[in-house]
Amino acid sequence: MSRRAFLRAALAASAGVLTGCPFSLEHGLFNRCAPPGGHPVMRERLVRAAWEGLDPANVWDCHAHLFGNGRTGGGIYLNPGFDRPTTLAGKVRRAMFFNAACGGEDEERLDAAVVQRLAHLVDELPEGAKVMLLAFDFTHDPDGTRREDLTTFAVPDAYAARVARARSDRFEWIASVHPYRRDAVAALEAAKAAGARAVKWLPQAMGIDLAHPRCRDSYAALRRLRLPLLVHVGEEQAVEGAGRHELGNPLSLRIPLDAGVSVVAAHCASLGESPDLDAEPDPARAPMARNIDLFARLMREPRYGGLLRGDLSAVTQANRSLVVAEILANGAWTGRLLNGSDYPLPGIMPIFSVQAFAKAGLLPDAAVPVLSELRHVNPLAFDFVLKRSLSRGGSRLPDSAFETRGFFDSSARA
Repeated sequence: MSRRAFLRAALAASAGVLTGCPFSLEHGLFNRCAPPGGHPVMRERLVRAAWEGLDPANVWDCHAHLFGNGRTGGGIYLNPGFDRPTTLAGKVRRAMFFNAACGGEDEERLDAAVVQRLAHLVDELPEGAKVMLLAFDFTHDPDGTRREDLTTFAVPDAYAARVARARSDRFEWIASVHPYRRDAVAALEAAKAAGARAVKWLPQAMGIDLAHPRCRDSYAALRRLRLPLLVHVGEEQAVEGAGRHELGNPLSLRIPLDAGVSVVAAHCASLGESPDLDAEPDPARAPMARNIDLFARLMREPRYGGLLRGDLSAVTQANRSLVVAEILANGAWTGRLLNGSDYPLPGIMPIFSVQAFAKAGLLPDAAVPVLSELRHVNPLAFDFVLKRSLSRGGSRLPDSAFETRGFFDSSARA
């Protein structure tokens, strides 16, 4: 069965298995993976207008995933349950992720194909624009034991650094060092020396309790090294890993913040609910609150004004799109938002709905066909242009949310 036929047959039986998103078929089931270069949609007025007022050299997409199957020996790890799934739902999940990145059918060169495709996409953006590539560490137990069985995928720092170094005109990289590792501080120092711009944790999947004593040395090192910490908070649906969903409470960010660490809350904690531990310290008794409201509470606390940011990755997915209007209307967050695409997820066709934004009055109707075509041609550009085109009552995402370089690169700050 061809991949297209497989996806058509399987998705109907497996709706909701990818990221828990509401599904939309307006862009079809699969990414057409149009060959890069010279496509007319890249010259559309809407696409060109998205760059007006911005210096491309300051536009760094701060949230793009590297992945593959590891068969080229670069160190990428895929859990056997994900790499060789036995269930229909698992097969659909894997196929959709790799179709999103246009990795092709040759499993033996998949790692290289994923990187090549991403490089082609970013090369279509104006000169100077960059993508920040994410490493992703293994799950570890509190005693420092690595748990491959509780790791969905892993991308080592050395691999991310090597890919970024090969195309330093287009790529930067973000390290991932689990704080329970016995060599965590040394690994952070090595990452900084190798050019890492930040460190990424996904507590729910990686099994990281931000309050655990083993995190303290990492917090001190992050502050000393001036490495921001990109932390996924809110409900996590894309990567299961350790499955510790209780570790995604945005209020837990107070711990690294109080240690003086600069923190970026991935997705602005825009999905799900958590116990409001300010109202009741016992999680079993605490009332539930929207995660984005808990994040907003932290953003209002004056002591975190210079330390806490939110990234915009994934906020336009169908399962988060209701919060977009709130973010657009929140002028208080100007200067504290950082754009990221969450690539390759913009290439998973059914989890976005451009028409829904038009129906909600957040997007001009004329933008819908352009954006719909752009998704198949360049998902990176699609994510950027969509966010630049959204507005509510005249309010748009600020230019500063897209000119993110100054946050990660001290040499670029005025």
